[in-house]
Amino acid sequence: MKKVINHEKAFLSLFSQTARYHRRHQVFEDFISCSVIALENRLQFCEKREQKYLRIVSRYEKPDVENMAHLLAHVVSGLEDAPGDFLGRIFMQLDMGDKYRGQFFTPWSIARMMAQLQLGNIEKQLEHKPFITLWEPACGSGCMVLAYANVMMEAGYPPHQHMWFSATDIDPLAAGMAYIQLSLSGIPGEVVVGNALSDERRRVLRTPVHYWERWPYRLHSITDRKI
Repeated sequence: MKKVINHEKAFLSLFSQTARYHRRHQVFEDFISCSVIALENRLQFCEKREQKYLRIVSRYEKPDVENMAHLLAHVVSGLEDAPGDFLGRIFMQLDMGDKYRGQFFTPWSIARMMAQLQLGNIEKQLEHKPFITLWEPACGSGCMVLAYANVMMEAGYPPHQHMWFSATDIDPLAAGMAYIQLSLSGIPGEVVVGNALSDERRRVLRTPVHYWERWPYRLHSITDRKI
């Protein structure tokens, strides 16, 4: 009989044992940074990103670097096992919320309810357009985008074909968490590190599916059609 693993608990247990010589918040930030770089460089290698990765891991002992790879594996498996905001829940359980920035991430049940209410009749929406676009000005770890994708999938519309998002957060850590989860969940779009109120875009991270499913072409086609 196959052993069932609770990947959330396994992540928390492994994280508590990783690099105890560093502050917890620093280890989590470095884990997110390394994971983002790994995903980006797998899509398109960049030497500058690779050097940043090497600078980060140089501060860690080899077993702890290996642990970070195992932590990412738990994120992958956790997202595969059940839809939801895996990293958001981890972040809150590690008590890393910053009350001064309002980093108290939306519970999954509420995000799902909001997505259902706002999407409404998906079939009717897609009668006159090929896909739905979603703009999220304060995305946190990407919970709302994940919820929209989940609702669309349950309605029979695979999000990689019928939904594109642009999600922004002023906090690079939150944006990194969103990029990891939305990339691993196969949702096309972009995560922007910046300020949606001032239209500041300091860094733009596009998910692999954005390119694999030819979304740059699809988005331009719709723009050209409107003109």
